[in-house]
Amino acid sequence: MGFPVGADGFEFGQHPRLIQLIWFSLLIAGQIGLSFLLLTFLLARSTTRRMNVLYNFILLSLIGTPIYLILFYTGQFMTTTPPYTQCLVQAVLKHGYDPAAISSAFFLVLETLMSTIRGPVSSSSGHSHWMLLGLPYLNWMIVSTATAVIGLRFPEKVARGRHSFFCTINDATFGAILTWEMVLIAAATLVCQVALGIVVHKRRKACRKLGVPSALNLSQIVRISVFNLWELIGLLLNSAALGEFIGQTMIATSFLAIVPLSVFVIFASQKDIMNFWRCLWQQQMKETPIKDADPELQRVSVKLSSPKYDSCIRERSQAPTASLTETTVQIG
Repeated sequence: MGFPVGADGFEFGQHPRLIQLIWFSLLIAGQIGLSFLLLTFLLARSTTRRMNVLYNFILLSLIGTPIYLILFYTGQFMTTTPPYTQCLVQAVLKHGYDPAAISSAFFLVLETLMSTIRGPVSSSSGHSHWMLLGLPYLNWMIVSTATAVIGLRFPEKVARGRHSFFCTINDATFGAILTWEMVLIAAATLVCQVALGIVVHKRRKACRKLGVPSALNLSQIVRISVFNLWELIGLLLNSAALGEFIGQTMIATSFLAIVPLSVFVIFASQKDIMNFWRCLWQQQMKETPIKDADPELQRVSVKLSSPKYDSCIRERSQAPTASLTETTVQIG
């Protein structure tokens, strides 16, 4: 289902450089957006605190972008046979990252489900909390180690696909094992997603019968559901599971390239974050001196309108009821 192999060895049609630069641009845009979002979570104490598994997931999404950009950073993206060392490093990191990312998405849905059922007081803590945060990285280390062993023992299996912008390990057994791992994690994620939908539906129905307001926000449920479906499709399309259909085409690669930007758009578009950014923008505009104004008037104007963004922090400190992606999930 892909383009015919061109004279340059790619399956990118007539404009392989343009196609790849579009993919890299999407990845870089996602990288910048996710960095900005993490800085907002870190520095903006005024926004409502989220679950740590969400922070962990966004961090992993950010870490994945430079991995996929290795050939772009090194200028080797226009060759089907990049230097062995670069290709091996990317394959090791990439194969470890994929299951780590999809498992962190699973733990995000699982923790959301548990918080919805038990409430914020009984949310994961202690050893179980650190386990949810650490397991994706442990998974990464195990898979990356196995990838490195295969790549070092069989250098000929380290290759770049003609349909993609990254290097992988071309080994059927290894690919099948990795695919089944991601399929099982994806299946568990979907089960938790369905369970979350059922629990939310029952709670909202009970609240309507009792005539009391529900603190559950349906838009947040849809936000999580849409993203997980989007990410799971993107990761699975680039596995061997659908390789004979559309897994080895530009469709799958394009899907993968847009995932980081999708993470940013979905989780940065929440109301308290948008309000915080809007507040910062308004404060910045107030502090901008008026052109051609008297210098003394400029100093007075800046002094009177320069709260050093404290107003943004105080304004957001009275946060509304937390959403399902936040720590204090409440059931009405």
